[in-house]
Amino acid sequence: MRLIIITCTALLLLPGCYKDKGNYDYQFPPTPAISGLDSLYEVFIGDTLFIKPTVTSTNPQADLHLSWRIDIPKEFRDTSFNGPELKMVFNLNPELFPARLTITDSSNGMKYFHKFYIQGKTDFTTGMVVLSQESGISQLSFIKPDNTVYPRIYSATHDEDLAGGPQQVIALRNRDIPSAGVLCYWVTGSEGNDAGVQLDPNTLLKKRSLRYNFFDPPLAARPGYLESSPQGVLRGVVNGKLYVGSSFTYYASEVYGMFGLPPEGDYELYPRAAFNTVQPYFLGYDINRKQIVAFTNFGIPAYIGTDYQVANTTEFDPKNMGLELIYFQQINNNNCFAFGTATDGKLYELKFGAAFMGFIQLTPEYKRAFSRADLITPTTQWAGAPSEVFYFSSGDKIYRYNPLNQDITALNTDFGGKPVSMVKVEDNGNTLIAGVEGTVYFLDISPGKFGDVLKKIDGIPGNPIDVAIRQ
Repeated sequence: MRLIIITCTALLLLPGCYKDKGNYDYQFPPTPAISGLDSLYEVFIGDTLFIKPTVTSTNPQADLHLSWRIDIPKEFRDTSFNGPELKMVFNLNPELFPARLTITDSSNGMKYFHKFYIQGKTDFTTGMVVLSQESGISQLSFIKPDNTVYPRIYSATHDEDLAGGPQQVIALRNRDIPSAGVLCYWVTGSEGNDAGVQLDPNTLLKKRSLRYNFFDPPLAARPGYLESSPQGVLRGVVNGKLYVGSSFTYYASEVYGMFGLPPEGDYELYPRAAFNTVQPYFLGYDINRKQIVAFTNFGIPAYIGTDYQVANTTEFDPKNMGLELIYFQQINNNNCFAFGTATDGKLYELKFGAAFMGFIQLTPEYKRAFSRADLITPTTQWAGAPSEVFYFSSGDKIYRYNPLNQDITALNTDFGGKPVSMVKVEDNGNTLIAGVEGTVYFLDISPGKFGDVLKKIDGIPGNPIDVAIRQ
C-alpha cells in the first residue's frame, strides 16, 4: 500500500515539472564604471582628505548614489559620509584605515563595493630614528626620507634626558598584522635603574618607562639586548633574566607587550640571548656557570637549564664553555656563534648547531682561536649576516669575517680616521649601516660587494649607536 501511495504522488508531480518552461536566463544590470579612485591615500593630520571619483553607467535607468565608510579598528567603530565626494579635515590617528565606497543604484537596489585604504601621517610616519651619544648624553634624532635631520628631538620635547650609555632603539612590529605598522619604539641605555623608555611611533612622545612595562614593577630595570618578537612585543634580557612581553590580548591594548614573571630558575644571562622563531626553544649563556642554558617555548618560555642533549663533546662542551663572552648570536634559527676570552687570555670562536627534535639538541662544530684577536678592542661592534658572515669594527675600520675560510677583509669605506661606533646589518644581509661621529653610512655588502657607500647622512649629534627604519 505504501509503495502505491509513493508511486501515485510521483505521477501527479511529473506534469508540473514538465510544464515548467520558465525563462531562467537572468540578465544582470551593467556594473557602473569608476575612475579616479586609488587603492591608497596618504594624508597628514590636519590636512584635507579629498576623494572625488567619476562614476558612470551604461544603464539609462540607473540612479546612482555614493556613500563612504572609514573603519577605525582600534576604537571598534567607523565613520560614514554620503555624497559624490569624500571631503574631510583628517583628524584620525596616524594609522592605516580600511575604507569602502558603496555605489547604490536606486533604480534596481543593486549595491557595488570598492575597498581602499587611508594612511594617516605625521612628520614621523616615514623615516629613521637615530640613537646617538653626544658628550656623554644620549640623544634621539629623526631623519626624514629627504635626509632632513631633526636633531635631539627627545630632549627638545621632554623635560628629561634619555638613560645614559645608549644601547638600542627598537621598532616593534606585529608580523601577523602588517597593516598596524610600527606599534612603538623602545629606546634603551645601560645606566640607571630605569634604563628604557617607550615612545609613540607617530609623535615620539614618551608612553612609559621600562620599569612600568612590568605588571609588577621591579626596583630596577637594566636591559641587555632586546628585540621585537613576531607578535610585536619586546623580548630579551633584563636584569639578567629572560623576558617576553605578553601577547595574549588585543595588540592595541594598554597592557599588550607588558612583562610578567621571567622563567623561574637559578641563572644570570649574558645580555644577548637567541630567540628561535621556528622551533620551540630559546638559548642563553649563564655568565656565572659559563655554560649554554636552554628554555622551552610552548607559548610561555620555561627554563630547563642544561637539560638538553649534546651530540658530541669532541670540540667543546656547551655545558662547560668557560668563556667571558663578547658576542653571541644564532643565525637563521640554526647555527650559533660565540666569541669570548678564556682563562688563558686568548680569544676563541665557537660554533654549534641547535635543533629541536622532541628535545633540544646542541651539536658542537668547532672551537678555535680567533685569527685576528689583535683587531678586537673594548669598543668593537659586531653584527652577523644571514650568510653566516660577520662584520666587526676596529678603530676607524670595519672588517668582514667569513668563518668558513677565516678570511678577514677590511671594507672599502674610508671613514676619515673617525672610530666606528655602530655596525648593523639590514636588508636581508645586503646593506650594512655604520656610524661614526656626525654621520650614518649605508654600505653595499650584497654578494661581491665590500662596503661601497650607497648613501650617507650627516648632521647626527655625536656618535650614532643604533637606528630604526620606518618605511
